[in-house]
Amino acid sequence: MALNLQKFRWALGQHPIAYMSAEFGLDDRLHIYSGGLGILAGDIIRAANDLELPFVAVGLLYKEGYFRQKIDKNGQSEEYPIMNIAEAPVNLVIDTDGDPIKISIPVEHHLIHFQIWEYSEGDVSVYLLDTDVPENTPEHQLITRRLYGGDKETRILQEMVLGIGGVRALDALHIHPSIYHLNEGHSAFAIFEITHHYMKELGMFFQEAYEYAAKKIVFTNHTLVPAGNEVFPNSLVKQYLECYTKELGLEIDYVLHKGKSPDQADQFGMSTLALDMAARVNAVSKLHAKMAKEVWPDHEMVGITNGVHLPTWVSADLKAQAPNFDLELLEKLPAEAIWRLHEMAKFRLLDEVEYRTGKELDKDTIIITWARRFASYKRPEILFEDISRLKEMIFQVHQPVQFLMAGKAHPRDDVGHKIIKNIVNAIHDHGLEDHFVFIPNYNMALADVLVAGSDVWLNTPYRGKEASGTSGMKAAANGVLQCSVSDGWVDEIDLNGVGWEIPDKNTGKHVYEIFEKKVIPLYYKRNANGIPEEWVERMRKTMAVAWSGFSANRMLKDYIEFLYQPTLELELKVKHNHNWRRRYRIKHAD
Repeated sequence: MALNLQKFRWALGQHPIAYMSAEFGLDDRLHIYSGGLGILAGDIIRAANDLELPFVAVGLLYKEGYFRQKIDKNGQSEEYPIMNIAEAPVNLVIDTDGDPIKISIPVEHHLIHFQIWEYSEGDVSVYLLDTDVPENTPEHQLITRRLYGGDKETRILQEMVLGIGGVRALDALHIHPSIYHLNEGHSAFAIFEITHHYMKELGMFFQEAYEYAAKKIVFTNHTLVPAGNEVFPNSLVKQYLECYTKELGLEIDYVLHKGKSPDQADQFGMSTLALDMAARVNAVSKLHAKMAKEVWPDHEMVGITNGVHLPTWVSADLKAQAPNFDLELLEKLPAEAIWRLHEMAKFRLLDEVEYRTGKELDKDTIIITWARRFASYKRPEILFEDISRLKEMIFQVHQPVQFLMAGKAHPRDDVGHKIIKNIVNAIHDHGLEDHFVFIPNYNMALADVLVAGSDVWLNTPYRGKEASGTSGMKAAANGVLQCSVSDGWVDEIDLNGVGWEIPDKNTGKHVYEIFEKKVIPLYYKRNANGIPEEWVERMRKTMAVAWSGFSANRMLKDYIEFLYQPTLELELKVKHNHNWRRRYRIKHAD
């Protein structure tokens, strides 16, 4: 049965979907994202606005954000410039008397206070919580200062503010959601506050209120890698949450049991908590759902493959030639027209590379790009396994190659830092600087030109580790050919005649062979007019695959069908006479 969006909007009525995430890729003036998780969250916001869904979101306003990356011979270093809030696209939420709305949560035997900022994407509001208020101690003012920053104490306080505080913020704004969507485990404490809300509103004890609330809660897991599934010592959870759980009439041992880590009895897992207590759970690709069953055998995950917001990530020139991503118009575009569109995107990329690095690349030489977070499972160093072979490709007289690399290592990821240092030094030591360029400070602006102007998008993870891989989708949507291990979304498509699949075993050796024997010769095979016709036909097929199956609109419709609609039968039985639209005012930042 086809999805009836109008009926779904009506069913939500005055009770929107509330989407809770630790990071959002909304605007480069808001440094509140680190990578794929946040960019995906931003794409969901944009798609919700496109589909005219009653939808709100909750996150944190990190005034130092993630970090600005600098690259030198020592590898990566981090800088944390403070956001100029007056220049940021957010506004302070105030009450009818003109005062900032302030909310608090209990931690230990005191309160942590926060205010709310609003970012608007059309009719969709993203509410960002900020503990930098005078009511807090100097230490607590810094809770929301850095994304994923600080020690375990700071991290658990951030997740309490996001989860518990996020639900309280919505309640203070008179927003009473039909569905709470927890994007990764960082917001899992929201489950207790959602239950708490219904305890007060419906006069229930915890268990009865939870059984009602749970039907409204869905959870998306994005990765099986331990670093992405945060855990805290039980002692820390007890220290910070016991005061709060007493408000709910709960023993802290109940909470600890719900988050009990499968492998470590003394550790509390945020993903474990969400898996145990949410009504429905999804993975972000079909392969991810299959692999997750091996990690969490007692939990079923629906495989809803991620998608990307095509209007954001497809180049303006290409969008103009195929409005609304019409596949029939794409099919009618002559090969020469597609190639010229790609050349314009490539010129913009070359300009950006020169601006950021001072390196002038050649427009007629193939560009192969590896760009994503620097984590060991993504194998960024794979191109350097055989340096002599790499140099032969780069310096080949008639068919030379250029490589671009971009990405950040987490500040506390020593292995990721070491990989970046080794790569930067290898580029320098072997005289590759003018042909293999590491572009610092990978952000949305850089991603925009990389995914449109590159010729090949390289993806080399250990199979089963890259849960989805949305950067490849963005590149594919622009006709950038995929050269990838069959992981995440790539596992769902047939690359034969479209791109090139890299075997998961002896991957480095196969990468060289695929480049030398297939990719490079095909790129330089031109007709009399200088057009690589076979390459362009692969570009056309690549775009068709991405446009038809991997858009954020498709993803959100899948959420509606498999996650959201099952909650609505309950919601239609119990209607509240609240209007979720604004009952507050916005104060523009000075």
